[in-house]
Amino acid sequence: MDDLLQEFIAETRETLEAISGEIVGWEADPGDRSRLDAIFRFVHTIKGSCGFLDLPRLARLSHAAEDALAAVRAGDRVPDQALVTVILAIIDRIGEIVEAIDAGEALPEGGEALLIAALDGAITGEVAVPAEEADPLMAAAMAPAVRAAPKRSVRLSVDLLDRMMSGVSDMVLARNQLARHLRMMDDPRLESMLERLSISVDELRDTVTRTRMQRVESLFSALPRLARDAAAALDKSVALTIEGGDVELDREMIELLRDPLVHLVRNAVDHGIEDRAGRIRAGKPATGQLRIVARQAGNLIIIELADDGRGIDSDRLLAKALREQPERAIELAGLDEEARLRLIFEPGLSSRDEVTALSGRGVGMDVVKANVEQAGGRISLSSRPGQGLTIALEVPLTLAILNAVLVDAAGTRFAIPRQSVDEIVAVDGRAARVDPVAGGAMVLLRGQRLPMVALPALLGRTETLAAPRYLAIVSLREGRYALALDGVRDTQELVVKPAAPAVMCAGIYAGQMLPDDGNPILLLDCAAIAQRAALTFERVDATVTEQETIEPVRALLFDDIDGARRMIVSDAVDRIESVATGAVRALAGGIWLTIGERSIPVWAGAGAIAGDVRKVLRLQLDGQELAYPIADPIEIVPLPPEIAAAADPHGVIAGLAVIDGEPIELVDPLALFAEVASVAERPLCLLHGAESGWMEAFLKPAIEQAGYRVVRKAPPGVPVALALAMEDDAEVPPVPALRLSRVRGRPLYRFDRAALIAALKGHAA
Repeated sequence: MDDLLQEFIAETRETLEAISGEIVGWEADPGDRSRLDAIFRFVHTIKGSCGFLDLPRLARLSHAAEDALAAVRAGDRVPDQALVTVILAIIDRIGEIVEAIDAGEALPEGGEALLIAALDGAITGEVAVPAEEADPLMAAAMAPAVRAAPKRSVRLSVDLLDRMMSGVSDMVLARNQLARHLRMMDDPRLESMLERLSISVDELRDTVTRTRMQRVESLFSALPRLARDAAAALDKSVALTIEGGDVELDREMIELLRDPLVHLVRNAVDHGIEDRAGRIRAGKPATGQLRIVARQAGNLIIIELADDGRGIDSDRLLAKALREQPERAIELAGLDEEARLRLIFEPGLSSRDEVTALSGRGVGMDVVKANVEQAGGRISLSSRPGQGLTIALEVPLTLAILNAVLVDAAGTRFAIPRQSVDEIVAVDGRAARVDPVAGGAMVLLRGQRLPMVALPALLGRTETLAAPRYLAIVSLREGRYALALDGVRDTQELVVKPAAPAVMCAGIYAGQMLPDDGNPILLLDCAAIAQRAALTFERVDATVTEQETIEPVRALLFDDIDGARRMIVSDAVDRIESVATGAVRALAGGIWLTIGERSIPVWAGAGAIAGDVRKVLRLQLDGQELAYPIADPIEIVPLPPEIAAAADPHGVIAGLAVIDGEPIELVDPLALFAEVASVAERPLCLLHGAESGWMEAFLKPAIEQAGYRVVRKAPPGVPVALALAMEDDAEVPPVPALRLSRVRGRPLYRFDRAALIAALKGHAA
């Protein structure tokens, strides 16, 4: 009986993984008879097994669910959302009871009677259907014509599969070594036998590898329920489509990807897909679309998640990164669109300003990236602002084979996991510079300083210390560092094997690999190397109080457009932005930068020419914005405590500071805004009424030309000089007002721009 109970528990677990997705699919398409039959067969099987094994609680739940589903199959009941919700709750409860039975623990009965009562109350027009009437329907659903006979299968422990894989890996390594030696003998007969042996070993390895494989649908089975519940919690409508469930993947890989996929689906529902009202305003269907597709490409499995939501606002991400880490201003300024999107993977950085129950805390995406890379894969993003986001996960079929970079260091050949290496740069080029620092070294790479690890020194082989020729830029979850290399060979897909205990105790190796030449090489553990070298990565510690540390004031050093080197307090800089051709124009007596639907004034005091502006500092102060044109940003530096006062106190130069022995002018952001403050000090013209949006779109330039500042809502405490409304608006604020006519030929016809400007100027006079 114990064996039968364990078999029942194992089979129920496997079926539970897929059944919730079937229920959600059935809810979306109540006419899908095959899904309904699959759900019915599951609860019927549970009911029959419970009676034989004497499990009355499971029997009561499954019997109630079976009665309801039998009535639906007979056409006497309608599968509405309330019924589906209760069926899902019963399936969840069955799973909880099965786990409690397996653990030998008692599970309180609370809620089961309510579930059965809710099942009865959730269905209108209830018609009793005896169980014996449901049996013929079930038998028809299980007829051979509907579903093919299942394949024969046996259950094997994962430990046994691992031992089989280990043995085959040993055979592969031995085959590679044998091939290496036989090629030197140049005997055609031996080469022929070796080829036959290689084919057999490869087939055996593939066969054993397949024993660890599992259909990826087991990874996807819980996602329909997850998407449904998340959408319901946010009052959204989301349709999930899954394709490629028959693709197979290593069982261990499936477990590593389970949590990342759950997080990505929640993000898509919460972050990406808009609510119904927002989608309608954007001209989209009220129901959002989320599509998950799995496919195989060579020895990789590619899983894509695509939604038709709002996409990722890379400008918002860049602005938040700059606010939180102003010392990275130069690095962030040079990021392209792809690099901006990848900021989402940095710890603590979120594209949301508000926190919800599902997301917005800036945690999660960095963990997703770490888990995918732990599986030997990589993650990529493709955002279409306003149209959606596609996230692609590329992972190897199995963890037993790893893509590695073969390198030389300390006179020895090593392998580095490919997913850990961002790039490899030559030291003799201009991209990187190595500076000795306190017995170690730092690397200056495109304005960013990275700690460098010299592998010979880490291994204690000081006799081989020499200037490195190459640097592998290694990326970890905690940060990045440079690993000094003597040479770089190529990349290969190699079998990973544990190294000898005496080797592994060194603490910097992840295993050993055997390339085609038959000489084993050690696989470096990049995270362990960073820990062994005692590297510290710069992080903002939110627990440090102002009393514990006083941060120095920092300034952005830059080359101005007139050729002079200047600096400005970095807190005044919202972002450094590259300017597209034609975005800066000379208009209305000034220079303006057009960004989206807004125009920002450009400070022209240094002789800026509209067509020549390529980079600007976006400055912000009390809700105002100003663009300061520059030639190039240099770096973020601490502001010296001693600033010599400027000779002209009314100019835009606040003073003079010495940086690295060179006098540098300090730009005063307050003085910059003072020069454009005349716009902010103009009298307010309030656009009033239902057509205020139309007036702002079409009349704002004319109103500003007349000397007013246009608002649709008056700021608190700021007097309104004039209100502009249509002649048929019933209520106008108690301020002087001009009314526009809808009829051509009458005074202040709404399309008569000259008359409007004259009236506005006349009122101001």
